[in-house]
Amino acid sequence: MPVCALPDGAVLTYADDGAGAPILLVHGWAAHGGFFRDLHARLACTHRVLTPTLRGHLGSDLGSAALTVETLAADIAHFAAALDLRGITGLGWSMGAMALWAATPLLGARLDKLIVEDMAPRLVNGPDWRLGLAGGYGAADVAASVREIKANWSAYVSRFAPRMFAPGHDALIDWTAAEMSKANPAAMAALWASMAEQDFRAALTHIEQEMLVIHGAESQIYPDGATRFVADAAPNAERVVIPSAGHVPHLEAPDAFFHHVEAFVRTTRRPELKSGGVLS
Repeated sequence: MPVCALPDGAVLTYADDGAGAPILLVHGWAAHGGFFRDLHARLACTHRVLTPTLRGHLGSDLGSAALTVETLAADIAHFAAALDLRGITGLGWSMGAMALWAATPLLGARLDKLIVEDMAPRLVNGPDWRLGLAGGYGAADVAASVREIKANWSAYVSRFAPRMFAPGHDALIDWTAAEMSKANPAAMAALWASMAEQDFRAALTHIEQEMLVIHGAESQIYPDGATRFVADAAPNAERVVIPSAGHVPHLEAPDAFFHHVEAFVRTTRRPELKSGGVLS
């Protein structure tokens, strides 16, 4: 597997297959590039596909830089520059979407399109934001989460992994829990704390790239309104909802997810298409 050296000396591993305009797949929190294995292979039949494992996650180094969303964004920009990637379609799942939003101004003209997989612009709910993590997760809950992640990672994963999927995906839950359990708890705690500090509501209004927002209709992580907000806020966004999928539609409904991604990558949007349009 190829590697990319980051400015602080950390090494980022990645998969790179296919040819053509690049699609960059950016995984979520506590995951790794292997979560995109099947999608990577399908897309690589007709595109160049690059799937890095972000720093602090299984297979890539921690490095000396702070483990924050901003650092992940800088790593993505460095990776794109090191490989001289242009005309990128960036697909971010969950935390990966936050990292790509933060990386957008750093990538500049290298970034052509964005795909957001089930992510809100803000995790933490509050008086002015009720579309964060399900269950009313608020600022007072963050410290408790960080403590538990550090103290009993396996217990945290055992509760979190089932919520990622719609009912009926027991095999995926078991696999995901096993893979997440391999993550570094201290690194995950730092990244969780950083995610909880993020608020991309205003930044979304300045992202000019075409954006496809994909929501799992049965997501137990984010409410429908969260991804609807993203699609409404970004000036050139559209939204699709995948039935019978939760927070990980690329694994739960791989054919439908692939269809939407492939169509978006290949199609130039009509100027009259308003943001927030829901396709099914």
